[in-house]
Amino acid sequence: MGLLSIKNLQAGMVLADDLTDRMGKLLMTKGTVLTEKNLKICKMWGVIEAQIEGVSSDDVNSSVLDDYDPAAIAGFSESVRERFCHNDMDHPVIRELVRLCVLRAAEGRNSDADDFRWEPRLDEETPKHSKKKPVNANPLKFIGEHTKLSTLPDIYKHLSAAIAKPNSSTYDIENVISKDTNLSARLLKVVNSAFYGYPSRIDTLSRAVSIIGTRQLSTLAMGVNIINIFNKIPSDIINMKMFWKHSILCGICARILAGYKNIQNTERMFTAGLLHDIGRLVCYNYLGRESLYAVTKAKNSRRLLYLAERDVFNLDHALIGGSLLNKWQMPLSLEDMVRYHHEPEKSKNQLEPSIIHLADILANAMGIGTSGERLIPSLHEEAWLRLGMTPNILSLTIEQADRQLEDVFKVIFADDKP
Repeated sequence: MGLLSIKNLQAGMVLADDLTDRMGKLLMTKGTVLTEKNLKICKMWGVIEAQIEGVSSDDVNSSVLDDYDPAAIAGFSESVRERFCHNDMDHPVIRELVRLCVLRAAEGRNSDADDFRWEPRLDEETPKHSKKKPVNANPLKFIGEHTKLSTLPDIYKHLSAAIAKPNSSTYDIENVISKDTNLSARLLKVVNSAFYGYPSRIDTLSRAVSIIGTRQLSTLAMGVNIINIFNKIPSDIINMKMFWKHSILCGICARILAGYKNIQNTERMFTAGLLHDIGRLVCYNYLGRESLYAVTKAKNSRRLLYLAERDVFNLDHALIGGSLLNKWQMPLSLEDMVRYHHEPEKSKNQLEPSIIHLADILANAMGIGTSGERLIPSLHEEAWLRLGMTPNILSLTIEQADRQLEDVFKVIFADDKP
């Protein structure tokens, strides 16, 4: 008996246990011989996996690699395992992610992190002024010293005010967003992209607001608009397209995972994923030399970048990002997800930071874009158990994210030159 992913189910297989949907509704009974119709029903009801008689999930998964050169697979496996060096290789989630990464490599999907080459403007010698004392151990003071970071664009203030009104209408939200023609156009493109997959085209903001919801569209608008705040960081510090590709991918993965947990307003999860590394942009923008030192230190010592940041700054990008969102008076849930995405157990509401934690690991594992991290962050066992998922969710999430990423990325950066 094996617990197979919906991707591996085939007509003729026999259910070894009753099959239910995510809400516990019985779909098929034990002993059912699967037909093509049954498989369509499984997909329609969002079934993730099923217990099948006489089949081992390990056998099914390993057979996928049989079509590739064993020597090449061995080489890919060694390279992938190096990227997961800070994780428990015996953990079922890590085993599955390693397998998926090896398969991606065999299919020719190279990791952007492998090709990511910063040319640091310094060696391992510590910057002179940071020899005496940490750059700044107080993130609120750190952010407060740079007035350009003190406030968000006016449109977010107006959106927040409109939403807060008890008698706020869809017209009020539409009126605020429509004043920014560029943002309006991008939002409509996102709504009509694979991100939502609506069968008919949505041509007006009013229809978008009525279908998606005021808070959802406002949250999405906030995330898309923030991208423009950090648009002048030099390319020798960070490749911004790669940075936002990783961030958007993390947001997409978070939204998909939140959907499996039946969390409402998944746009909020997307925005949290989009902004999870925004603290790094603060450092890249205002402390480029020190940031490159942290990157070099992490690379040379094979440490995770956020731990190297703590050595250099006495704090990491997650704490800086959370403090920035606090300064901007964003919702506490967004602040927590950003602040605790590497340590979700420190949040009072641990579920949502745990989703961003897993989404970040998935995005790093997929190796599309990068915010500077070359290795895969450590999976926290408590976070995984809190989500109540099985490893079969990973391949489904990655597959959906793959389908959505390029479409959403092109929409958000539609006006930028390649």
